[in-house]
Amino acid sequence: MRLVDRFYPRVVAQAFFVLVATLLFANAAIAQTTVIPALSAAPGPFTLLRPGNLSIIVLGDGFISADYGVTDQGIQVEQSITRMVSLLGRATGYQLYINDNLGNPLNPGTVHHPRYDFGRLQGGLAFNLGETTYLAVLGGKDVADSHSASFEGDFATWLLPTTQHPVNLAVSTLYTTENRIVSNEVDVRAIAYRTDSYTVTAGGGGAIYAAGFVHGVAGQGGPDFGIYLPKWLAGFEIQAGYGSPQEYGEITIYKQFRFTE
Repeated sequence: MRLVDRFYPRVVAQAFFVLVATLLFANAAIAQTTVIPALSAAPGPFTLLRPGNLSIIVLGDGFISADYGVTDQGIQVEQSITRMVSLLGRATGYQLYINDNLGNPLNPGTVHHPRYDFGRLQGGLAFNLGETTYLAVLGGKDVADSHSASFEGDFATWLLPTTQHPVNLAVSTLYTTENRIVSNEVDVRAIAYRTDSYTVTAGGGGAIYAAGFVHGVAGQGGPDFGIYLPKWLAGFEIQAGYGSPQEYGEITIYKQFRFTE
């Protein structure tokens, strides 16, 4: 199945928490748009895949809530090694806009600015654990207004793949060292309708954030809706909901390129 898998508070600490969590939403969006390739008939999991597969995904994302907004642009490159293992690289640029009454979510206790611009560079390995199951493990470093190291794990699988309405489960966990926040996102989407020209998905997603300077647990969630165009290997998703940031909305647009080497 070659379908895309699947990025205010009343107290300042809670506001920080939600701002950092938004960065996960944007980052996780790239993971969620990773296409799970069908496994080839290679003789074994450790045999070099010939011909190899190269996948490139470009993505744009926007998030808006009462007190802050985030836009980002990213690219992910995945190069097959064997039928089960691939090299993975991501580069994402973020623009974070926050109101004057909020602090710096990237490095608490430092001088506040209304806008932060930074990039996140990551690399790691992707594992195709089955026809419909995918796992990626990455690490990296931020540049510009953020200087954090990051560690991320992304998991996606299709449930009930042979039914009329398969369900995609996607889970992402991100840890950043500068603010020591652990962010977890879970998204569940089902194929609601499909034709040869397009596929419609519907479901819901949510995120939970803890540790670092956050006291307790915070989060947010709501329903989402997506359309995927298989001919163009492109699509978009929208989500809206409620949580620690009160009302919020998000839109993601993506396009994939695939090459056989």
